[in-house]
Amino acid sequence: MRASAPLAVATVASLFVLATQAMAAPAALGGLGGGTCRALAVNDGGATVGACRNAAGDFLPVLWSAAGVAAQALTPLQADGACAAVGLAEDGAIGGNCDWGDDGEQAPVRWATPSLPSALPQVLNARTGDDRAEAWFVNAAGAVAGISTTPGGKDQPVVWKGGQRAATALPVPGLLPPLLSPATDCSVVALDPAIAPVAVGHCELRRGGIAAVRWTPNALGGYSVAWLPALSAGGDCMAVAINAAGQVAGTCEDAAGDLVAVRWSPASPAPAALRGVPRGSAGQQLFAADLNQAGVVAGTYIDSDGRSRSFVWAPSDDPASEDALDLGGLGGAAVYARRIADNGRIVGSAENALGAEAGFAWSPSADIADLGTLGGRTNAPAAISRNGLWIVGASANAAGQRLAYRIGPGQRIGAAVAPRSIPHGSGDNGLQSLTPPSPPSCSDKGDDCPRMTSYCNNSTYYSLMSAQCPRTCNRC
Repeated sequence: MRASAPLAVATVASLFVLATQAMAAPAALGGLGGGTCRALAVNDGGATVGACRNAAGDFLPVLWSAAGVAAQALTPLQADGACAAVGLAEDGAIGGNCDWGDDGEQAPVRWATPSLPSALPQVLNARTGDDRAEAWFVNAAGAVAGISTTPGGKDQPVVWKGGQRAATALPVPGLLPPLLSPATDCSVVALDPAIAPVAVGHCELRRGGIAAVRWTPNALGGYSVAWLPALSAGGDCMAVAINAAGQVAGTCEDAAGDLVAVRWSPASPAPAALRGVPRGSAGQQLFAADLNQAGVVAGTYIDSDGRSRSFVWAPSDDPASEDALDLGGLGGAAVYARRIADNGRIVGSAENALGAEAGFAWSPSADIADLGTLGGRTNAPAAISRNGLWIVGASANAAGQRLAYRIGPGQRIGAAVAPRSIPHGSGDNGLQSLTPPSPPSCSDKGDDCPRMTSYCNNSTYYSLMSAQCPRTCNRC
Protein backbone atom coordinates (compact mmCIF):
# COMPACT_ATOMS: atom_id res chain seq x y z
CA MET A 1 0.00 0.00 0.00
CA ARG A 2 1.02 3.66 -0.41
CA ALA A 3 0.76 5.94 2.60
CA SER A 4 -1.45 8.91 1.80
CA ALA A 5 -0.51 10.91 4.87
CA PRO A 6 2.73 11.11 6.89
CA LEU A 7 1.08 9.93 10.10
CA ALA A 8 -1.29 7.41 8.55
CA VAL A 9 0.60 4.15 8.93
CA ALA A 10 2.16 4.92 12.28
CA THR A 11 -1.18 5.85 13.80
CA VAL A 12 -3.56 3.24 12.39
CA ALA A 13 -2.94 0.98 15.39
CA SER A 14 -3.00 3.73 17.99
CA LEU A 15 -5.29 6.54 16.86
CA PHE A 16 -8.35 4.73 18.22
CA VAL A 17 -8.38 4.88 22.00
CA LEU A 18 -10.02 1.67 23.21
CA ALA A 19 -10.76 0.44 26.68
CA THR A 20 -8.13 -2.16 27.58
CA GLN A 21 -9.55 -5.62 27.07
CA ALA A 22 -9.69 -7.80 30.17
CA MET A 23 -7.19 -10.59 29.76
CA ALA A 24 -6.60 -13.81 31.60
CA ALA A 25 -3.26 -13.85 33.37
CA PRO A 26 -0.54 -16.25 32.20
CA ALA A 27 -0.89 -19.72 33.74
CA ALA A 28 2.12 -20.75 35.83
CA LEU A 29 3.81 -24.02 34.88
CA GLY A 30 5.05 -26.37 37.56
CA GLY A 31 8.67 -26.71 38.64
CA LEU A 32 11.17 -29.17 40.11
CA GLY A 33 11.50 -27.74 43.60
CA GLY A 34 14.17 -25.12 42.92
CA GLY A 35 11.89 -22.10 42.55
CA THR A 36 12.93 -21.04 39.04
CA CYS A 37 11.78 -22.17 35.59
CA ARG A 38 11.78 -20.78 32.06
CA ALA A 39 9.89 -21.93 28.98
CA LEU A 40 11.61 -21.63 25.61
CA ALA A 41 9.46 -23.31 22.92
CA VAL A 42 5.89 -24.46 22.28
CA ASN A 43 4.29 -26.42 19.45
CA ASP A 44 0.84 -26.17 17.88
CA GLY A 45 -0.58 -28.69 20.36
CA GLY A 46 0.61 -26.70 23.39
CA ALA A 47 3.46 -29.00 24.47
CA THR A 48 6.20 -26.82 25.97
CA VAL A 49 9.90 -27.29 26.70
CA GLY A 50 12.22 -25.30 28.90
CA ALA A 51 14.37 -25.64 32.00
CA CYS A 52 13.82 -25.71 35.76
CA ARG A 53 16.10 -25.63 38.77
CA ASN A 54 15.74 -28.63 41.04
CA ALA A 55 16.11 -28.74 44.82
CA ALA A 56 19.86 -29.39 44.45
CA GLY A 57 20.26 -26.18 42.46
CA ASP A 58 20.84 -27.81 39.05
CA PHE A 59 18.99 -26.70 35.92
CA LEU A 60 17.34 -29.60 34.10
CA PRO A 61 15.55 -29.66 30.73
CA VAL A 62 11.81 -30.24 31.17
CA LEU A 63 8.67 -30.93 29.19
CA TRP A 64 5.23 -29.61 30.08
CA SER A 65 2.56 -31.59 28.26
CA ALA A 66 -0.35 -29.78 26.68
CA ALA A 67 -2.71 -31.51 29.09
CA GLY A 68 -1.09 -30.41 32.33
CA VAL A 69 1.30 -28.08 34.13
CA ALA A 70 3.55 -30.63 35.89
CA ALA A 71 7.21 -30.41 34.86
CA GLN A 72 8.68 -33.66 33.54
CA ALA A 73 12.48 -33.77 33.64
CA LEU A 74 14.04 -35.16 30.46
CA THR A 75 16.30 -38.19 30.88
CA PRO A 76 20.04 -37.42 30.48
CA LEU A 77 22.50 -39.49 28.47
CA GLN A 78 24.31 -40.55 31.60
CA ALA A 79 23.46 -40.49 35.28
CA ASP A 80 23.92 -37.05 36.86
CA GLY A 81 24.94 -35.61 33.49
CA ALA A 82 23.81 -32.12 32.55
CA CYS A 83 21.51 -31.52 29.59
CA ALA A 84 19.78 -28.55 27.94
CA ALA A 85 16.90 -28.47 25.47
CA VAL A 86 17.07 -26.11 22.48
CA GLY A 87 13.74 -26.66 20.70
CA LEU A 88 10.61 -28.69 20.07
CA ALA A 89 9.09 -30.27 16.95
CA GLU A 90 5.40 -30.55 16.13
CA ASP A 91 5.45 -34.32 16.85
CA GLY A 92 6.91 -33.68 20.32
CA ALA A 93 10.54 -34.54 19.54
CA ILE A 94 12.99 -32.34 21.45
CA GLY A 95 16.50 -31.34 20.46
CA GLY A 96 19.27 -30.44 22.84
CA ASN A 97 22.72 -31.20 24.21
CA CYS A 98 23.86 -33.54 27.00
CA ASP A 99 27.07 -34.40 28.85
CA TRP A 100 28.63 -37.51 27.37
CA GLY A 101 31.84 -39.31 28.27
CA ASP A 102 34.44 -38.80 30.97
CA ASP A 103 35.98 -35.55 29.68
CA GLY A 104 33.03 -33.27 30.21
CA GLU A 105 32.20 -33.08 26.52
CA GLN A 106 28.65 -32.55 25.35
CA ALA A 107 26.84 -34.26 22.49
CA PRO A 108 23.82 -33.09 20.48
CA VAL A 109 20.77 -35.25 21.21
CA ARG A 110 17.16 -35.75 20.23
CA TRP A 111 14.51 -36.94 22.70
CA ALA A 112 12.29 -38.74 20.19
CA THR A 113 9.72 -39.88 22.76
CA PRO A 114 9.90 -37.40 25.64
CA SER A 115 6.57 -38.61 27.00
CA LEU A 116 8.37 -41.76 28.21
CA PRO A 117 10.39 -40.68 31.27
CA SER A 118 12.78 -43.63 31.01
CA ALA A 119 13.58 -43.12 27.31
CA LEU A 120 17.19 -42.12 26.68
CA PRO A 121 17.83 -39.44 24.09
CA GLN A 122 19.42 -40.35 20.75
CA VAL A 123 22.95 -39.11 20.18
CA LEU A 124 23.29 -37.03 17.01
CA ASN A 125 26.64 -37.83 15.47
CA ALA A 126 29.31 -35.35 14.45
CA ARG A 127 30.66 -35.51 10.92
CA THR A 128 33.08 -38.32 10.22
CA GLY A 129 36.50 -37.22 11.48
CA ASP A 130 35.16 -34.49 13.76
CA ASP A 131 35.45 -34.91 17.49
CA ARG A 132 32.41 -33.01 18.76
CA ALA A 133 29.19 -31.29 17.74
CA GLU A 134 26.49 -29.04 19.17
CA ALA A 135 22.77 -28.58 18.49
CA TRP A 136 21.44 -25.03 18.21
CA PHE A 137 17.75 -25.24 17.31
CA VAL A 138 14.99 -27.53 15.98
CA ASN A 139 12.41 -27.04 13.23
CA ALA A 140 8.78 -28.18 13.10
CA ALA A 141 9.67 -31.52 11.45
CA GLY A 142 12.32 -32.44 14.02
CA ALA A 143 15.35 -31.48 11.93
CA VAL A 144 18.16 -30.07 14.08
CA ALA A 145 20.71 -27.41 13.09
CA GLY A 146 24.06 -26.84 14.70
CA ILE A 147 27.79 -27.23 14.23
CA SER A 148 30.32 -30.05 13.95
CA THR A 149 33.88 -29.26 15.05
CA THR A 150 37.19 -30.64 13.77
CA PRO A 151 39.98 -31.71 16.16
CA GLY A 152 41.68 -28.43 15.22
CA GLY A 153 38.68 -26.39 16.38
CA LYS A 154 37.14 -25.49 13.01
CA ASP A 155 33.34 -25.27 13.14
CA GLN A 156 31.22 -26.48 10.22
CA PRO A 157 27.46 -25.73 10.07
CA VAL A 158 25.45 -28.94 9.84
CA VAL A 159 21.89 -30.24 9.77
CA TRP A 160 20.56 -33.47 11.24
CA LYS A 161 17.55 -34.14 9.03
CA GLY A 162 14.30 -35.21 10.69
CA GLY A 163 14.65 -38.74 12.11
CA GLN A 164 18.34 -39.01 11.12
CA ARG A 165 21.37 -39.13 13.40
CA ALA A 166 24.04 -38.49 10.74
CA ALA A 167 25.14 -34.88 10.26
CA THR A 168 24.88 -33.35 6.80
CA ALA A 169 27.39 -30.56 6.20
CA LEU A 170 26.33 -27.14 4.93
CA PRO A 171 29.16 -26.09 2.58
CA VAL A 172 30.97 -22.77 2.50
CA PRO A 173 29.98 -20.82 -0.63
CA GLY A 174 32.43 -19.75 -3.28
CA LEU A 175 35.02 -21.32 -5.55
CA LEU A 176 35.73 -25.04 -5.63
CA PRO A 177 38.87 -26.41 -3.92
CA PRO A 178 41.79 -25.95 -4.12
CA LEU A 179 40.89 -22.31 -4.86
CA LEU A 180 40.29 -20.05 -1.89
CA SER A 181 36.67 -19.30 -1.00
CA PRO A 182 35.73 -15.65 -0.44
CA ALA A 183 33.91 -16.77 2.74
CA THR A 184 35.37 -18.01 6.01
CA ASP A 185 33.15 -19.03 8.93
CA CYS A 186 29.46 -19.66 8.25
CA SER A 187 26.52 -20.03 10.64
CA VAL A 188 23.02 -21.38 10.07
CA VAL A 189 20.29 -19.34 11.76
CA ALA A 190 16.98 -20.76 10.49
CA LEU A 191 15.42 -23.82 8.84
CA ASP A 192 12.20 -24.14 6.88
CA PRO A 193 9.69 -26.68 8.32
CA ALA A 194 10.70 -29.67 6.13
CA ILE A 195 12.26 -32.99 7.18
CA ALA A 196 15.16 -32.22 4.82
CA PRO A 197 15.03 -28.47 5.34
CA VAL A 198 16.25 -25.49 3.38
CA ALA A 199 18.55 -23.49 5.65
CA VAL A 200 19.60 -19.85 5.74
CA GLY A 201 22.37 -18.07 7.57
CA HIS A 202 25.37 -15.90 6.98
CA CYS A 203 29.09 -16.15 6.29
CA GLU A 204 31.97 -13.89 7.25
CA LEU A 205 33.92 -12.66 4.22
CA ARG A 206 37.69 -12.60 3.87
CA ARG A 207 37.55 -9.00 2.65
CA GLY A 208 35.48 -8.12 5.72
CA GLY A 209 31.76 -7.96 6.26
CA ILE A 210 28.95 -10.50 6.30
CA ALA A 211 26.84 -12.00 3.50
CA ALA A 212 23.54 -13.89 3.70
CA VAL A 213 23.38 -17.40 2.23
CA ARG A 214 20.84 -20.15 1.54
CA TRP A 215 21.52 -23.90 1.63
CA THR A 216 19.24 -26.16 -0.42
CA PRO A 217 19.06 -30.01 -0.31
CA ASN A 218 20.36 -31.62 -3.50
CA ALA A 219 19.73 -34.93 -5.26
CA LEU A 220 22.88 -36.50 -3.75
CA GLY A 221 21.63 -36.12 -0.17
CA GLY A 222 23.87 -33.18 0.56
CA TYR A 223 23.40 -29.44 0.23
CA SER A 224 24.09 -26.75 -2.35
CA VAL A 225 24.78 -23.18 -1.29
CA ALA A 226 24.05 -19.80 -2.89
CA TRP A 227 24.48 -16.18 -1.91
CA LEU A 228 21.35 -14.16 -1.16
CA PRO A 229 21.71 -10.93 -3.15
CA ALA A 230 22.42 -7.68 -1.33
CA LEU A 231 20.76 -4.37 -2.08
CA SER A 232 22.09 -2.51 -5.09
CA ALA A 233 25.35 -0.76 -4.12
CA GLY A 234 24.73 -1.89 -0.54
CA GLY A 235 26.87 -3.77 1.95
CA ASP A 236 26.39 -6.52 4.51
CA CYS A 237 23.29 -8.72 4.80
CA MET A 238 22.05 -11.18 7.41
CA ALA A 239 19.13 -13.62 7.12
CA VAL A 240 16.98 -14.34 10.18
CA ALA A 241 14.05 -16.56 9.07
CA ILE A 242 12.71 -18.69 6.21
CA ASN A 243 9.25 -20.13 5.51
CA ALA A 244 8.04 -23.17 3.57
CA ALA A 245 7.44 -21.03 0.46
CA GLY A 246 11.13 -20.13 0.31
CA GLN A 247 10.72 -16.51 1.40
CA VAL A 248 13.54 -15.27 3.61
CA ALA A 249 13.56 -12.29 5.98
CA GLY A 250 16.67 -10.41 6.96
CA THR A 251 18.48 -7.12 7.28
CA CYS A 252 20.83 -5.46 4.77
CA GLU A 253 22.93 -2.34 4.64
CA ASP A 254 22.01 0.05 1.83
CA ALA A 255 24.23 2.37 -0.20
CA ALA A 256 23.91 5.12 2.42
CA GLY A 257 25.01 2.79 5.21
CA ASP A 258 21.54 2.55 6.76
CA LEU A 259 20.04 -0.75 7.89
CA VAL A 260 17.01 -1.92 5.93
CA ALA A 261 14.56 -4.78 6.54
CA VAL A 262 14.45 -7.06 3.49
CA ARG A 263 12.52 -10.05 2.21
CA TRP A 264 13.99 -12.37 -0.42
CA SER A 265 11.54 -14.26 -2.64
CA PRO A 266 12.15 -17.15 -5.06
CA ALA A 267 10.20 -15.19 -7.67
CA SER A 268 12.54 -12.17 -7.63
CA PRO A 269 16.33 -11.92 -7.95
CA ALA A 270 16.46 -8.79 -5.77
CA PRO A 271 15.15 -8.42 -2.24
CA ALA A 272 12.12 -6.26 -1.44
CA ALA A 273 13.24 -3.54 0.94
CA LEU A 274 11.58 -1.55 3.71
CA ARG A 275 13.54 1.59 4.58
CA GLY A 276 11.06 3.38 6.81
CA VAL A 277 7.76 3.17 8.67
CA PRO A 278 5.93 4.55 6.77
CA ARG A 279 8.02 4.04 3.63
CA GLY A 280 8.87 7.72 3.16
CA SER A 281 10.26 8.20 6.67
CA ALA A 282 13.92 9.13 6.98
CA GLY A 283 16.53 8.60 9.66
CA GLN A 284 15.38 5.11 10.67
CA GLN A 285 17.22 1.81 11.08
CA LEU A 286 15.10 -1.35 10.52
CA PHE A 287 15.80 -4.91 11.63
CA ALA A 288 13.74 -7.94 10.58
CA ALA A 289 13.06 -10.41 13.40
CA ASP A 290 10.83 -13.13 11.94
CA LEU A 291 8.38 -13.98 9.16
CA ASN A 292 5.41 -16.33 8.86
CA GLN A 293 4.15 -18.72 6.22
CA ALA A 294 2.46 -15.89 4.30
CA GLY A 295 5.69 -13.88 4.12
CA VAL A 296 4.60 -11.26 6.64
CA VAL A 297 7.65 -9.83 8.41
CA ALA A 298 7.82 -8.58 11.99
CA GLY A 299 10.70 -6.50 13.21
CA THR A 300 12.05 -3.53 15.12
CA TYR A 301 13.15 -0.10 13.98
CA ILE A 302 14.83 2.92 15.50
CA ASP A 303 12.75 5.98 14.68
CA SER A 304 14.04 9.49 14.03
CA ASP A 305 13.74 10.27 17.76
CA GLY A 306 15.99 7.34 18.68
CA ARG A 307 13.20 5.20 20.13
CA SER A 308 12.95 1.45 19.54
CA ARG A 309 9.61 0.73 17.85
CA SER A 310 8.21 -2.38 16.12
CA PHE A 311 6.49 -3.02 12.81
CA VAL A 312 4.60 -5.61 10.78
CA TRP A 313 5.23 -5.66 7.01
CA ALA A 314 2.94 -7.59 4.65
CA PRO A 315 3.85 -8.57 1.06
CA SER A 316 1.90 -7.42 -1.96
CA ASP A 317 2.02 -7.76 -5.73
CA ASP A 318 4.06 -4.55 -5.85
CA PRO A 319 6.99 -4.74 -3.39
CA ALA A 320 8.12 -1.23 -4.31
CA SER A 321 4.94 0.23 -2.79
CA GLU A 322 4.65 -1.91 0.33
CA ASP A 323 4.34 -0.14 3.65
CA ALA A 324 4.54 -1.35 7.20
CA LEU A 325 2.38 -0.81 10.26
CA ASP A 326 3.71 0.42 13.60
CA LEU A 327 2.50 -1.89 16.38
CA GLY A 328 2.01 0.79 18.99
CA GLY A 329 3.33 0.56 22.54
CA LEU A 330 2.53 -0.06 26.19
CA GLY A 331 3.30 3.40 27.53
CA GLY A 332 7.09 3.19 27.67
CA ALA A 333 9.83 4.16 25.26
CA ALA A 334 10.78 0.77 23.73
CA VAL A 335 8.97 -2.01 21.84
CA TYR A 336 10.71 -5.14 20.49
CA ALA A 337 8.83 -7.61 18.26
CA ARG A 338 10.29 -11.14 18.52
CA ARG A 339 8.09 -13.71 16.75
CA ILE A 340 5.17 -13.80 14.33
CA ALA A 341 2.75 -16.74 13.97
CA ASP A 342 1.01 -17.92 10.83
CA ASN A 343 -2.24 -16.22 11.91
CA GLY A 344 -0.46 -12.86 12.06
CA ARG A 345 -0.17 -12.67 15.86
CA ILE A 346 3.08 -11.10 17.06
CA VAL A 347 4.69 -11.39 20.49
CA GLY A 348 7.54 -9.43 21.97
CA SER A 349 8.69 -7.27 24.85
CA ALA A 350 7.98 -3.63 25.58
CA GLU A 351 8.62 -1.10 28.29
CA ASN A 352 5.40 -0.19 30.08
CA ALA A 353 4.46 3.13 31.66
CA LEU A 354 6.19 2.08 34.91
CA GLY A 355 9.44 1.32 33.13
CA ALA A 356 9.15 -2.46 33.63
CA GLU A 357 9.66 -5.14 30.99
CA ALA A 358 6.25 -6.31 29.79
CA GLY A 359 5.34 -9.04 27.33
CA PHE A 360 2.89 -8.08 24.59
CA ALA A 361 0.76 -9.62 21.88
CA TRP A 362 -0.54 -7.86 18.77
CA SER A 363 -2.84 -9.28 16.13
CA PRO A 364 -4.48 -7.98 12.95
CA SER A 365 -7.79 -7.79 14.79
CA ALA A 366 -6.63 -6.48 18.18
CA ASP A 367 -4.38 -3.65 19.30
CA ILE A 368 -1.15 -4.30 21.16
CA ALA A 369 -1.95 -5.70 24.62
CA ASP A 370 0.01 -6.45 27.78
CA LEU A 371 0.18 -10.19 28.46
CA GLY A 372 0.14 -9.70 32.21
CA THR A 373 2.42 -11.36 34.77
CA LEU A 374 2.40 -14.06 37.42
CA GLY A 375 2.09 -11.39 40.11
CA GLY A 376 5.43 -9.62 39.72
CA ARG A 377 6.53 -6.70 37.55
CA THR A 378 8.10 -8.39 34.52
CA ASN A 379 7.21 -10.78 31.72
CA ALA A 380 9.54 -12.04 28.96
CA PRO A 381 7.73 -14.06 26.28
CA ALA A 382 10.03 -16.59 24.61
CA ALA A 383 7.95 -18.18 21.85
CA ILE A 384 4.60 -18.42 20.10
CA SER A 385 3.32 -21.57 18.40
CA ARG A 386 3.21 -21.55 14.61
CA ASN A 387 -0.61 -21.49 14.68
CA GLY A 388 -0.57 -18.54 17.08
CA LEU A 389 -2.68 -20.23 19.76
CA TRP A 390 -0.01 -20.65 22.45
CA ILE A 391 2.47 -18.24 24.03
CA VAL A 392 5.16 -19.24 26.53
CA GLY A 393 7.84 -17.44 28.47
CA ALA A 394 9.03 -16.51 31.95
CA SER A 395 7.45 -14.05 34.37
CA ALA A 396 8.19 -12.84 37.86
CA ASN A 397 5.81 -13.77 40.64
CA ALA A 398 5.01 -11.65 43.69
CA ALA A 399 8.08 -13.04 45.49
CA GLY A 400 10.38 -12.05 42.63
CA GLN A 401 10.97 -15.59 41.36
CA ARG A 402 11.03 -16.10 37.59
CA LEU A 403 8.66 -18.91 36.66
CA ALA A 404 7.61 -20.45 33.36
CA TYR A 405 4.13 -19.69 32.07
CA ARG A 406 1.85 -20.61 29.20
CA ILE A 407 -1.10 -18.79 27.62
CA GLY A 408 -3.42 -21.00 25.60
CA PRO A 409 -6.53 -20.80 23.42
CA GLY A 410 -8.81 -20.54 26.43
CA GLN A 411 -7.08 -17.39 27.63
CA ARG A 412 -8.06 -14.29 25.70
CA ILE A 413 -5.36 -12.11 24.14
CA GLY A 414 -6.81 -8.78 23.10
CA ALA A 415 -10.25 -8.50 21.54
CA ALA A 416 -12.31 -11.60 20.87
CA VAL A 417 -13.17 -11.99 17.19
CA ALA A 418 -15.26 -14.18 14.95
CA PRO A 419 -13.95 -15.84 11.78
CA ARG A 420 -14.86 -14.46 8.39
CA SER A 421 -14.40 -15.63 4.85
CA ILE A 422 -11.72 -14.00 2.74
CA PRO A 423 -13.15 -11.93 -0.14
CA HIS A 424 -12.45 -13.49 -3.51
CA GLY A 425 -9.20 -12.26 -4.99
CA SER A 426 -7.99 -10.50 -1.86
CA GLY A 427 -5.24 -13.02 -1.12
CA ASP A 428 -4.62 -14.35 2.40
CA ASN A 429 -1.46 -12.73 3.68
CA GLY A 430 -1.79 -13.95 7.25
CA LEU A 431 -3.05 -10.54 8.39
CA GLN A 432 -6.71 -10.82 7.41
CA SER A 433 -8.00 -14.17 8.62
CA LEU A 434 -10.17 -12.68 11.37
CA THR A 435 -12.53 -9.74 11.70
CA PRO A 436 -14.81 -8.76 14.58
CA PRO A 437 -18.59 -8.68 14.24
CA SER A 438 -20.12 -5.24 13.78
CA PRO A 439 -21.38 -3.68 16.99
CA PRO A 440 -25.16 -3.47 17.31
CA SER A 441 -25.12 0.31 16.95
CA CYS A 442 -22.73 0.14 14.02
CA SER A 443 -20.76 3.10 15.30
CA ASP A 444 -17.13 3.98 14.72
CA LYS A 445 -14.85 3.72 17.72
CA GLY A 446 -12.54 6.56 16.74
CA ASP A 447 -13.01 10.17 15.62
CA ASP A 448 -10.42 9.84 12.85
CA CYS A 449 -12.25 7.13 10.89
CA PRO A 450 -13.35 9.41 8.02
CA ARG A 451 -9.73 10.43 7.45
CA MET A 452 -8.69 6.75 7.27
CA THR A 453 -11.30 5.66 4.69
CA SER A 454 -8.60 4.71 2.16
CA TYR A 455 -7.51 1.89 4.48
CA CYS A 456 -10.94 0.20 4.68
CA ASN A 457 -10.25 -2.34 1.91
CA ASN A 458 -6.49 -2.56 2.26
CA SER A 459 -5.68 -6.22 2.90
CA THR A 460 -3.10 -5.43 5.58
CA TYR A 461 -5.44 -3.29 7.68
CA TYR A 462 -8.82 -4.83 6.75
CA SER A 463 -9.39 -6.44 10.15
CA LEU A 464 -8.26 -3.46 12.18
CA MET A 465 -10.42 -1.03 10.20
CA SER A 466 -13.40 -3.40 10.43
CA ALA A 467 -13.06 -3.43 14.21
CA GLN A 468 -12.57 0.31 14.67
CA CYS A 469 -14.51 1.90 11.77
CA PRO A 470 -17.43 -0.38 10.84
CA ARG A 471 -19.70 2.53 9.93
CA THR A 472 -17.15 4.38 7.79
CA CYS A 473 -16.14 1.12 6.06
CA ASN A 474 -19.75 -0.03 5.46
CA ARG A 475 -19.33 -3.18 7.55
CA CYS A 476 -22.75 -2.89 9.24
